[in-house]
Amino acid sequence: MLLAFFGAFAIQSCDDNDDPKTVSEAFVEALKQKYPDAKNVKWETKSQYMVAEFDHNFQETDVWFDRDANWCMTQTDYGKNLFFVPGVVGDAFANGQYGTWTLDDIDFYERQDIEFYVFEVEKKGETDMDIYYATDGTLIKAIPHSEADIYPTTPIR
Repeated sequence: MLLAFFGAFAIQSCDDNDDPKTVSEAFVEALKQKYPDAKNVKWETKSQYMVAEFDHNFQETDVWFDRDANWCMTQTDYGKNLFFVPGVVGDAFANGQYGTWTLDDIDFYERQDIEFYVFEVEKKGETDMDIYYATDGTLIKAIPHSEADIYPTTPIR
């Protein structure tokens, strides 16, 4: 019995306070409108946003909504798979300054103002970098890697 008590306490103490206990029907409906096939959705709050996380076409997808349940951004994690990236973007990366670096992760962001890819790359003895590409393969910027989330309001250019 004592073991069960401590086990329950350990589970409760690991609870993520950013995970809402209930999600307003407005957010559920907004997600259903944008991604009708979303299943096994996990919700969390990030700053002033509600974020729905689920798998979409075998990719981890985060969909961001503002306080009024308006869609703001979708982030799709492609892992290291260049197959999901348009050829022009993959070519720009391969032929660019960081093309010989090890690819660690690719994320695709869709916002109302812009769509872009972020390639996280690393090379021994160098600072990890985040390389931003427009969907046409244009290099937007290259900055030192940050673990910070990209928000719908994060300046890209």
